[in-house]
Amino acid sequence: LEHQAGSDYTGWYRVERFDDPTTSENEFSYRGWAGVRTLPELSKTGVPDDYDGGPVDGNLNDGAKDHILAVTRRWMDPDGDGDPSDGVDGFRLDVAEKIPLGFWRDYRRFVKSINPDAYLVGEIWWEQWPDRMMDPKPYLGDIFDAVMNYRWYMPTRSFLAAAQPPLSASEYVAHLDSVESGIRPAHLRAMMNVAATHDSPRLSTSLYNPGRYKYGVGARDNPDYKVERPDDRTRSIQRMLLVQQFTYYGAPHIWYGDEVGMWGADDPDNRKPMVWADLEYDPEDELHHGGKRSADPVHPDSTLHSFYKRIGEMRSTRAKLFVEGSIRYVLADDERGLLGYERALGDDLVLVYFNRSDQLHEIELPAAALQVVVASEPLDHREDDGRLVLPARSAVVLAKR
Repeated sequence: LEHQAGSDYTGWYRVERFDDPTTSENEFSYRGWAGVRTLPELSKTGVPDDYDGGPVDGNLNDGAKDHILAVTRRWMDPDGDGDPSDGVDGFRLDVAEKIPLGFWRDYRRFVKSINPDAYLVGEIWWEQWPDRMMDPKPYLGDIFDAVMNYRWYMPTRSFLAAAQPPLSASEYVAHLDSVESGIRPAHLRAMMNVAATHDSPRLSTSLYNPGRYKYGVGARDNPDYKVERPDDRTRSIQRMLLVQQFTYYGAPHIWYGDEVGMWGADDPDNRKPMVWADLEYDPEDELHHGGKRSADPVHPDSTLHSFYKRIGEMRSTRAKLFVEGSIRYVLADDERGLLGYERALGDDLVLVYFNRSDQLHEIELPAAALQVVVASEPLDHREDDGRLVLPARSAVVLAKR
């Protein structure tokens, strides 16, 4: 700012005009990312002038690039001794599609040269909001190890919560097959499966409002969006979705507070302070568009928290199976809203069943003598007769005794 066109950093940013010192007006202007002036946009090389993101070759200017690499090295190997064990183990890279592919290839090589096991996950989200998500394949392999897998959550919500657009069991299987198509198993296993983040409504609130995903989800611009504490029906769907998330390909991701039942609409309602058991909180009764609603007590949901711990322990106990095992669908009953699949690796095998309907249904199992590992709702399972009665809006994981 002081040296204007004479600054050593002029090439770092997209400066539109420098100040004319002969006038009293400050003409200095620059391009801010997404129009936000507090986020000056870095200049890029080898891209069209109107480049606004997407899988296009190109790079960042050398000065900014060298600085980013130096910062990266600082956090990966803080004491500079060549041993990365005291540094961070990877990076989640924000709005990664806004940076050209050439930079990310160079970045990956640099990161892996410091720590070959470092994990790189890119935020690859919308190609055309809110209708079409971006194909992550150009960003996998020689760029990222995985992406934030919103493409998993949207159809899973549509099936299990009957959210718009609703999917039947067979349509859901077809949609997951499409999401997985062309992606190498190593990347599927590393996917960051996100059900909620700082950029979306909390999981329970997302399920409580069955409209289109990420559309009209801000309480300030949609007065009809429900911001109160989600009901018991929603909690049962949340537990059912967790069973799918923790038994599917990829790494389950939990947005802080979802595990104790926090709720909230889109940003900033999804960033409320964490709810702790040893603190007391005022009830929530505010409406973001003004006025009051019936008050909801604020406290951790210990029952839900216990379920999160059980489902996490289950996955940890069978980590190799859930990371490397195959998936085979054994049931897709559109009329009754039932879905089943097996995860198998060698002799280790589990069966996972879902009943997303509002009625209980009986399922004939492919084998008797199966034991319940985790159930999202209490159930009466007779282990020796090869049948299972699955309550409404519930899921179960079964394994050999």
